Amino acid sequence: MKTTSKVYLILSLILSPITLFANVQVTNKATATVIFNNVKDNLNEIVAEHINKKGFEGTIIVSNESGAIYKRSHGEVIEDIAKYDSSTPVDIASVSKQFTAAAIMKLVEQGKLNIQDPISKYIKGIPKDKSSISIHNLLTNTAGFKRHSGRDENKLSKDEFARKVMKLPLAFQVGEKYHYSNIGYGLLAYIVEETSGVDFETYLYENLLKPSGMHSTGYLRPTRSKKTIPEIKDKYAGFGNGIEMFSGLDGNHWNILGGGGIYSTAEDMQRWHTALMAGNVLSPASQALMYKPHVPEEDGYYYGYGWSILPKEGKENLVWHNGFSFFGKAEYWRLPESGMMIFVASHKRNVSPWHVANDIYNALQR
Repeated sequence: MKTTSKVYLILSLILSPITLFANVQVTNKATATVIFNNVKDNLNEIVAEHINKKGFEGTIIVSNESGAIYKRSHGEVIEDIAKYDSSTPVDIASVSKQFTAAAIMKLVEQGKLNIQDPISKYIKGIPKDKSSISIHNLLTNTAGFKRHSGRDENKLSKDEFARKVMKLPLAFQVGEKYHYSNIGYGLLAYIVEETSGVDFETYLYENLLKPSGMHSTGYLRPTRSKKTIPEIKDKYAGFGNGIEMFSGLDGNHWNILGGGGIYSTAEDMQRWHTALMAGNVLSPASQALMYKPHVPEEDGYYYGYGWSILPKEGKENLVWHNGFSFFGKAEYWRLPESGMMIFVASHKRNVSPWHVANDIYNALQR
């Protein structure tokens, strides 16, 4: 998570009260239409400024609990070939962690594991220094693991991943403090596979994505045209996009799985929000645990289960996550009490989805 982004967001919360469009009480259809049009015009002005003055290229969607209230896409995903739209697959990077956490909570609901279980129950060969690590520790980034097991483009099998991370010294004692770790979320993906008996992506699709109508979200399962996937100008490790890189790993993708690498669309991320709000894929009790501020991060932020939380006394908590990879950047901001959601993504290096999301967020407060 970006420290500077958090500081700006804290200031914006202090300076203006939350009075969201979703909570505005209207007396008739005509009044509702005026309010909606005013909000839409305001968002159009904000996004136009980012496009015209700051070079924004990417995709944006704003939703309430019922569905999208604003969509805007701009720019090219592949130069002179394809343009952005709300169905463009984008790399959501670490926003992927919420799906890993949701998979764990789904397994809890299915009676297949317990959050307080030690990971030794599901992973063989746990050394003494890691024997007290629980699933809760992995979810909250308090297991003591360092950030990465290796570079994304390097092949690493499932068994090699487990052996490698179990040999790594812990950065601090289990439960001592928060330390953001992709390793922990990779181990959660490992536990999903061991517990469910199917591969991680299959479990996500059958239990979370398919019930939410998210058929364009995943690693390699969705059918995609190469002409619709955003291509970075300067290739990374010989790859123009993350799907190409993931495919080239031939299943040895355990430096990425669980912690990042999922591609989704603006439309699918809106569907995910709607499904969560309706309680269609996870119970309110499971979601409450995910959005709970379990451990402090920095600058007033807390980490839940796959989500970062900004509590504000007397106001609604912001539940969000961002992601940054070699192939894209994404911001996913939610206000579960009022039902609002903002998603912004881009593959352009000079574009800051955070600033777009923050400006939209502030506009929805007015």
